[in-house]
Amino acid sequence: MRIHSERGFTLIELLIITIIVGVLGTLVAVTYSGVKVKNRNAARQLDIDTIQSQLETYYAQYTKYPSLVELNNASWRKSNLKDLPGDSIQDPSWSKKISDCTVKGTVTLAAKPAAKCYSYQATTTDGSACTAANVTCTQYTLTATLEGKGDKYVKSSLN
Repeated sequence: MRIHSERGFTLIELLIITIIVGVLGTLVAVTYSGVKVKNRNAARQLDIDTIQSQLETYYAQYTKYPSLVELNNASWRKSNLKDLPGDSIQDPSWSKKISDCTVKGTVTLAAKPAAKCYSYQATTTDGSACTAANVTCTQYTLTATLEGKGDKYVKSSLN
């Protein structure tokens, strides 16, 4: 009589362990990507809130809002919206390839809502677009497109 001692795992045991590890890995990957999306959306909302705060401070001082041209000028922003961090107008998913909010490789605010861009639509009292620097802008709408369901985060002027 031979006594045969078996050591190690059977093929079925190895297959079950592989499946369990695969399922767990998939769950971790899906959860991690969901957390990243939530973080980017929270950053978008914070950026829009920060821009709105700076625009309202500017309005309190000058009784008008800046035009899109002014707001897209980095030196104008630096001298007139001193507490606005430079990266606040850049969507977390922005890239130089996005034509809606890129000029010469630099991020700008888009004239209308677009994915991976923040938009700024300033208007005059009669509702016409306020794009030139010499026009008095009386209201605005800031928009960020959120990831996921395609919802938008919108803030408007307070006056």
